[in-house]
Amino acid sequence: MIRVSILRYSYPTLLKRSKSLSYRQQVTSMTTVLMNFLVEHKLILVEPFHEDGSLKDDLVLHSTDLTDVGNEFFKEVFPKWSAYIDRGGDIQKTTLLLQGLNKLQSSD
Repeated sequence: MIRVSILRYSYPTLLKRSKSLSYRQQVTSMTTVLMNFLVEHKLILVEPFHEDGSLKDDLVLHSTDLTDVGNEFFKEVFPKWSAYIDRGGDIQKTTLLLQGLNKLQSSD
C-alpha cells in the first residue's frame, strides 16, 4: 500500500502570509503551543524544536510525520482551535485541543 503524504501544517507558509509583526508573533505563539501539545501527547513523529527549544524555521508537517490519531486531530480538532484563535481566543488555552483529542481517543 502506498501512503500519500498530505501537507498538514506549514509554519513558513503561515509566516509569509503577512509582514505584520503582531501577526507573525501570533503565528509563532500558536505554532509553539500546538507543537508542544503534539509532542506532549505523542501525536507527532518528528522533532519540531531546535535543542534550545525554539521552533524549527522550516517546520512543515505532512501526514507521514504524524500518528494516526495525530492525523485525525489535524482534520477534526485543529481547524476548530484555529478558528477560535482567529476570533480572538487565548492561544495558551489548550482546553479545546485536549477535549478534541479526548473525544478522538474515546471513539477508537
